[in-house]
Amino acid sequence: MGGRRMRHWLAPLIVLLLSSMSLSQDDACPALQNKALASLTERCAAQEAGTLCLGHDTVTPVLRGRPEAGGRFTEPGDAIAITAIDWLSVSSEDRTWGLARALFPAYAEDSLQARDAALLAVGNVALFFPEAPERPATLAEVNVTAAQGANLRTRPSTEAPVIAKLSFSRQLGAIGRSPNGNWLLTYATPELRGWISRAVVSAPPVDLPALPAEVDTAPLWLPWQRFDFRSGMGDAPCPGAPASGILLQTPKFIAPRLFQINGVRIALNGTAWLQAQASAGMLLHIIDGRAQVTADAGAQIVRSGKYTAIALDRSDKGALVPVGPPETPQAYDYHALTVLPVAALPSPAKVSLDIYTVVDPAPAGGGSPLDALPADAPCKFSAVLAGANIRSRPDPNAPVIAVMAFRESAEPLARGIGIDRLPWWKLGERIWVRVDATVSAGNCNALPLINAAS
Repeated sequence: MGGRRMRHWLAPLIVLLLSSMSLSQDDACPALQNKALASLTERCAAQEAGTLCLGHDTVTPVLRGRPEAGGRFTEPGDAIAITAIDWLSVSSEDRTWGLARALFPAYAEDSLQARDAALLAVGNVALFFPEAPERPATLAEVNVTAAQGANLRTRPSTEAPVIAKLSFSRQLGAIGRSPNGNWLLTYATPELRGWISRAVVSAPPVDLPALPAEVDTAPLWLPWQRFDFRSGMGDAPCPGAPASGILLQTPKFIAPRLFQINGVRIALNGTAWLQAQASAGMLLHIIDGRAQVTADAGAQIVRSGKYTAIALDRSDKGALVPVGPPETPQAYDYHALTVLPVAALPSPAKVSLDIYTVVDPAPAGGGSPLDALPADAPCKFSAVLAGANIRSRPDPNAPVIAVMAFRESAEPLARGIGIDRLPWWKLGERIWVRVDATVSAGNCNALPLINAAS
């Protein structure tokens, strides 16, 4: 069945999918999720870029064209080409748990440099992928050679309006030339294209076709840079298991990769956790790195430890679309996200903590927050001059999830001996600070003493 006819009954199918989110609440949970995660990590270890790898058998792709176009996809570890997928459902049924991972290239926000990205669909998720625009037959690399830079114009003429000013050595993708050969039609970014004088760029490595001045061209979206999705929310089957959603990851220390998800523009540098429903909107949590989120003429920068919400509604065709700008970022529930299966992502990632949910800033006057604290006051500690690392467990080898600066302070919930046999303060579930990086005051002997290393 073709993709166009499929969309007419896709919406009711998704409603049915998201309404059946119950899992067995017996001893198999969360062992079931851990088993599926281990299976994906092991069986998809050799996964190639440009493929979707099956992590559990409750993953159903609907392919474009012939069913055999994507290859075998029946057993965990099987993989199919992402270009063959029209839409994808990942579901949780009795004693099963949906899990699938895609590896694919994505363009940077401001250039034509494509780098690997990854998507992990978890639990109950339905994703729809519009067919990528047909790529130009030729995309030849050229560079701006004029020391003063060059103008990108709407037409091959010095009288045409300037679209953008490009700097020296800027890399472009040329797809054609003017009939007289004096101008090249180029892309500067996946969405920005125009004409540039042949005299201010390097020679293209191949012959380019002649194109008319008003030629129609589409953005250079790569497959899976644009998609719509819906997921469960608040449907974690038991403590220790994650709710439904998608993890999206791009390289952290290079230019952000660009996505359009449910009509929301996301320039991501790092790892994000997303959930979406028509009634609750789309939630985007930055667990590591940062993102610029743009929707409905509004934009927000979202950093590690925070999330933003975007209101959604259904379009006439049933797709979810933004109906408001992204909200001001807020701290997310750190403890709820520590169970996300980040270990299945190709690059290391950690769930970051918004430190000021558990820590007080240093006093404005520069004094110690412990000055004049009565001996019978609740226990309080502050970081020493070198600062204090906050870790996910009382272990010096555990990931650092935040850092307390000098004289920032906190009130611990308990104390205990860590894996290193040294004392640690507990600030919350999976939030620990070693005592020797702090000074304390108040009645700290009254704190519960727990077995921190268990």
